[in-house]
Amino acid sequence: MRHDEFDDCMEMARALLGGYEGAGDLWEANEYVNRALRARPSEPEAWILKSQILSSLDDDPAALAAAEMAVRRAPRAAEAHYVRAAVLADLERYPDALKAVERAFRHMGPDDDWLLEDLYYEKAAILDALDRADEAMATFETGLKRCPESSLLKAGLEPLRRERMRRAFTVIPGGRR
Repeated sequence: MRHDEFDDCMEMARALLGGYEGAGDLWEANEYVNRALRARPSEPEAWILKSQILSSLDDDPAALAAAEMAVRRAPRAAEAHYVRAAVLADLERYPDALKAVERAFRHMGPDDDWLLEDLYYEKAAILDALDRADEAMATFETGLKRCPESSLLKAGLEPLRRERMRRAFTVIPGGRR
């Protein structure tokens, strides 16, 4: 494989994943990422992409295996831990997902700011799934302090706020009959 063929395969796989209109596009993206991995099997970026493709194909066990490969090859990469957390959440393994997202936050580097919004959203969603709504709200609010323009975080916070308001307006026993 030519030196730039790895990059070409990764670019094609990303384009197909980003604009897919059906499973055929995802399977084609998977073929491109497999070609890239044959050339550079130790490249964590390719394993992350493979995990995202497999997740889009609803093959969560295979997506988790690819995410594990990415984490093994780049144990200090925030994105690898984030992708692993997302797959674990899809598998409803919420305690493990929470640990993975916390690892992603710990490994945030100076060039990882683009990941912040997604990390806060994922952590809050996991906390909500664990019935820890107050912590989920606090996580959304902290995320909004760091990413004030985030429509994703605002949209995630709103249902939790509505639920809190609904609980606050409980019927008081002993009213008129």
